[in-house]
Amino acid sequence: MGKGIKTWLYRGTAAAALGAFSFGLTGPSLAADEITIGYFLAATGELAPYDSEPGARCMVDIINDKGGVLGGKKLKLIAKDMKGDPALSSTVAQELIDDGAVVLLGPPTDTTLIPGGQIAAQSQIAVLSVGSTQVQWPAAVPEIAYLVPYGDNASASAVAEWAIAQGYKTAYLLVSHDIGSYSLVTPQYFGDAFEKLGGKVLGQINWNFGTNDYSPQVTEIKNLNPRPDVVFAAWIMPDGGVFAKQMKAAGLEIPILGTDGLDDPSLIEVGGDGANLVTFGTHGFPDEGSTLKGFYDECTKRGFTVQNIFFGLAGESVEVIRLAIEKAGSAEPAAINAALRELENVKGVTTDSLTFKDRGGVPLKQLAIVGVREGKFTLIQRILPKYVADGASKWAVTK
Repeated sequence: MGKGIKTWLYRGTAAAALGAFSFGLTGPSLAADEITIGYFLAATGELAPYDSEPGARCMVDIINDKGGVLGGKKLKLIAKDMKGDPALSSTVAQELIDDGAVVLLGPPTDTTLIPGGQIAAQSQIAVLSVGSTQVQWPAAVPEIAYLVPYGDNASASAVAEWAIAQGYKTAYLLVSHDIGSYSLVTPQYFGDAFEKLGGKVLGQINWNFGTNDYSPQVTEIKNLNPRPDVVFAAWIMPDGGVFAKQMKAAGLEIPILGTDGLDDPSLIEVGGDGANLVTFGTHGFPDEGSTLKGFYDECTKRGFTVQNIFFGLAGESVEVIRLAIEKAGSAEPAAINAALRELENVKGVTTDSLTFKDRGGVPLKQLAIVGVREGKFTLIQRILPKYVADGASKWAVTK
């Protein structure tokens, strides 16, 4: 592993990481010296790598050890598994509210967030997604919904800006209906920005999550004339690694671009030599001196296992809640929600600047371009995109 990576990327499956998963206490949190944060998360199922109860719990411990909030109140985290199942989202969110939660953390897709968010909105309880980058979520329940990560339109646009700067002129898109709007609309954002900045999208092909055989897509790309300079998809793992491996095996040395769904150590394990073709936009990078590396190091000392970047985002989510509580001077749900709306240029864990003010629940954040180079995750560039796609283009996929 490379500089800044060895201390924070740990090999193993999501299931192994969840072996240490600890749920909070049940029953209402009525103590005057406690403020309860609820977390309805995908602790199991396909979405499990993109949530992190340990990251949230570590930050709760750090904050409490520093004296808590509002002059000594302790934070309390209650986490409950909704298994990545939208049908369970509202049920689990209601259970957490009944347990005394005044603010909620939520799972990593719009389809799993919205049912729980609709329940929380009835009590003006803010819901912050730890892992979702889907701008459709804040738009669905605008009064209480937030992303802690950037929006997919920003990351896809940043990757497009980087690709144009490398001299790439043509691209081919892979789209899927299987992972909410993330896999469906993110390629559209990339296509918008790539063409806006001077490139050309040659076409697109569908893919399905979990097939483990991308020979039809690889064959189509191989037969294109001309072949594209790059291909782009909003992959999640392990599929992104499988595709990269099969591209390499087919003799296609075409750069594979994506976003934060590729930010997992299993990319290198699954993709093998093919992983070296991959570059993606993600939330941060734990290089020496960064807040993110400091957080990872501190949590490791405390006995937590850092699985991937979503550990950092979970910690950042709790820190954002702390900032909002202090700004509000209150632990009342409506006051926390109002304070979140006014946060501006605050320091997070993955980023040095995060702004919610006038952003409609989708923060403005600097992000990182990371590539696999010689089998190691490597920071390529930090970037705030100059142009952010709005998705209104011919590359919209509606079928």
